[in-house]
Amino acid sequence: QAVPAFNTGRAMPLLTSSMPLFARLCASKKQFEAKERHAIPGVASETNNKIAGSKALNGEKTLDLHQLIARIVETMPFPCTVADPQCEDCPLIGASSEFVALTQFPTAAIVGRNCRFLNEGCHISGSDRRDIRCCVKTGKHYAGILANQKADGTHFLNLLDMRGLKIGSYADSGEDKWLIIAVQGDVSNLETAEIPFEHMELMEEVATAIRDGLKAERSIVARRSALPSSDDSDASADLPEFIEVFGEPIWIPGEVREQDLIGA
Repeated sequence: QAVPAFNTGRAMPLLTSSMPLFARLCASKKQFEAKERHAIPGVASETNNKIAGSKALNGEKTLDLHQLIARIVETMPFPCTVADPQCEDCPLIGASSEFVALTQFPTAAIVGRNCRFLNEGCHISGSDRRDIRCCVKTGKHYAGILANQKADGTHFLNLLDMRGLKIGSYADSGEDKWLIIAVQGDVSNLETAEIPFEHMELMEEVATAIRDGLKAERSIVARRSALPSSDDSDASADLPEFIEVFGEPIWIPGEVREQDLIGA
């Protein structure tokens, strides 16, 4: 069962490889907007799995959100990552084994770092940098082909597709808790007409796996940093906060290049 953002019950036009690259992006945007109108709820469902706070937990064992996401994403059968934009510098908190195989970086060298380490020694345009920053800040959808570098120095073209996914809210403040889902693919040897431009179905799989993984746990906490502080003096500044998990995750709508698409 798919998450609501893609479960509309309506047939959508297929993106074909014969369509020009920019036209496929425009068609994709229209597909997603249609799904948003019919499926994304304005507010979280009343059937949300509520984690009301430490008093209600009554000593129950809690699970760290980052650890849970890392466990879920590791098993995905394609290159993908999850990052936490509400932690400083938007660190990766999970990576699939296929992402490890693609980039040749071990998991220990991936988790806790911003994904820009893949850009070292590569030219990234100013517009792509701006659009990625916009996605990290707002959760709006970004898709693009970037020059990246593997651990052994090999350069490749990476089809990066990323969007924000709301998974719940902080129990105390009510602030949305959201993550950035990213799916990657090596398109170095593909002709332009063969490039799908985005990984909508694969992103749906990641979101579904996260939803199911969150439902399986009753007590989830999240920190505002990628890793617990090793400095005792700062420990109180990064106490874990309980998360009220949505019954269904919610994709963040919009495109980072919305104005370009509207004017197309």
